[in-house]
Amino acid sequence: MRIAYVHTGLWPSKTPSMTFAAYNVIGLSKNADEVFFYIKRNSSRTADEVLEGEFGILCPENLVIRQMAKPVFKTNRFYYRRISEEIVGRHKDRPFDAVITRSLTFLPYLVRIGRSCNIPVYFETHDFFSDLEIRDDISGRKKIKQKKIERRYIPHISGLICLQNAQKALYQKIYPEARIEVARTGIHRIERSGRKRKYVTYIGSLDPLKGVDLFIDALALTNSRPGVLIIGGKNKKEIDRLENYAGRYYPSDKIQITGWVGKESVDGFLKESAVGVLPLQDTFFNRFISSPLKLFDYYSYGVPVIASDLPATRELIDEGRTGCFFKAGDPADLAKKIDDLLGDEDRIERMSENIYSTGEKYLWEKRGKQIVELIRSDNGGFE
Repeated sequence: MRIAYVHTGLWPSKTPSMTFAAYNVIGLSKNADEVFFYIKRNSSRTADEVLEGEFGILCPENLVIRQMAKPVFKTNRFYYRRISEEIVGRHKDRPFDAVITRSLTFLPYLVRIGRSCNIPVYFETHDFFSDLEIRDDISGRKKIKQKKIERRYIPHISGLICLQNAQKALYQKIYPEARIEVARTGIHRIERSGRKRKYVTYIGSLDPLKGVDLFIDALALTNSRPGVLIIGGKNKKEIDRLENYAGRYYPSDKIQITGWVGKESVDGFLKESAVGVLPLQDTFFNRFISSPLKLFDYYSYGVPVIASDLPATRELIDEGRTGCFFKAGDPADLAKKIDDLLGDEDRIERMSENIYSTGEKYLWEKRGKQIVELIRSDNGGFE
């Protein structure tokens, strides 16, 4: 099995897409004979150095990371053309079994590759634009363009790979004949902490729209007044803003904001976390599409999760067994859930054991196996 995986983001970058793509190709490489990973160079470091430095992973021998130069112009057209030509050229020398992209704007090129090489091609979708009438969270000409791309090219690819069943249902309404698979994101490894757990932890963007301010509001209403870890922050401006906001509502000596840290440091913090918080806002994307990587970070160390009660989080959290829910947008309800969970250490321990016993199904390696099996079940040609 030989797969080409196209990601048009920067390598490295401080984005969830980099993390997703990196772990995804590692999972694929554990199940395929060879994986070619296409990304944009954003560093003088080699691809192997980025993988080891950012994720602590040695590049497998069967993973070939192709760091393509960033395009000189704003358009990706020339960049996409270069990737396409390379894949087609390599296919002539030694055939690929499939090409996968997570980049919507690469779809026209993906279809051409499928036709030229007569191999299956798949779109790993991380959003939904095919029906903008039901979206309450986006607008603008760019989204109309994305809708046109989906409508025109999805009917001509071999299949869609979705993150959630709720997302799959949206696509099935528009493309009832399409082959659609749900492949969940992912845990790199599962480790037991061995440390005393003491923090309530938030991982992610410090943008207020991501729910971090709501988390601060909830902390101010708690009776337990826990120690808090906030893991994130792309720059000093973001961190300063949150520190000023938090300082008005919660004791500053109880909150540690780490800024952007590497994977090894994140793991160290998670080993000391008793509870993870996922305060997603009630938006269309979070209801039906989101599959937050931070949730799987919590799970990787058996950390129970308190999350906004949304269809997407309901798919990932077993209430009472691996976490619990609060009413989205309600800091008082989140505060109550924090107090309730922190007040019952035995309950936290039981939840943690449940996560350890069931978390294996979320491993990236399992996801890679599922995608390889999808490719193998195809008829071997472009449809």
